[in-house]
Amino acid sequence: MMWKAIGYSAAGTAHTAADKGCEDAIRFRSVYGNDGEALVCCASDGAGSTQYGGWAAEFSTSRMVDRISQSVNTPAGVTEAAVYAMVEEIYEELHAEAEYRQADLSEFSCTLLGCCIMDSRSVFFQVGDGAIVRNDGLDFYTAVWWPQNGEYLNTTSFLADDPTFKDLRIAVIHEPVAEVALFTDGLQLLALNMEAGTVHQPFFEDLFRVVRIAENEEEVGILQQKLAEFLESSQVNSRTDDDKTLFLASRLVS
Repeated sequence: MMWKAIGYSAAGTAHTAADKGCEDAIRFRSVYGNDGEALVCCASDGAGSTQYGGWAAEFSTSRMVDRISQSVNTPAGVTEAAVYAMVEEIYEELHAEAEYRQADLSEFSCTLLGCCIMDSRSVFFQVGDGAIVRNDGLDFYTAVWWPQNGEYLNTTSFLADDPTFKDLRIAVIHEPVAEVALFTDGLQLLALNMEAGTVHQPFFEDLFRVVRIAENEEEVGILQQKLAEFLESSQVNSRTDDDKTLFLASRLVS
């Protein structure tokens, strides 16, 4: 167990009040490839105003994690070009699903953000809001990108918006990453200082302090349950009524 990883999606109180399920999604796993053990994670926020946004979020995260996991073991590995091709394939699959259901493609709107963390190289990608935060190696947490919000906080870009993917961001970092977090926009006001444009350091310091303590799979399982309780707590729901997803991963220090 090189990585200690936990992740969960919780329904927002506004969705519960409207008798809607959680339209966020998250998938993650560790796989072994040419560069040792790789941590793969994808999260997505299905647009609540659409008919199939939640379905698109589940579909996109599942497909993306599967394809990245397969790419880890190819000679080229996970590259910027490979990630672009994967996103393009998912877009085409959403388009085909929209035609099958005789629905407009915009009804499958969802964000997509994810990572593939390897021993000496990491690949990050994002379309839309939410954020990816990493430890810079000096125990300072920094966002890979700032959320893609429009003029208003609740507006953003979606995977189904544009077949040219002008809003798709991909970054390859050639250095070890010890800790990483992904979250959807439901947690932005807790995890980010939106006015200052900075990551809220105490939020991640407190969370990762707990993750670092876990020493085996049983303890990681307990933390997984604690994360679910945290995201469903009144402490969080008093700050946001939206669906929220949070993923946390820390390398096991030997």
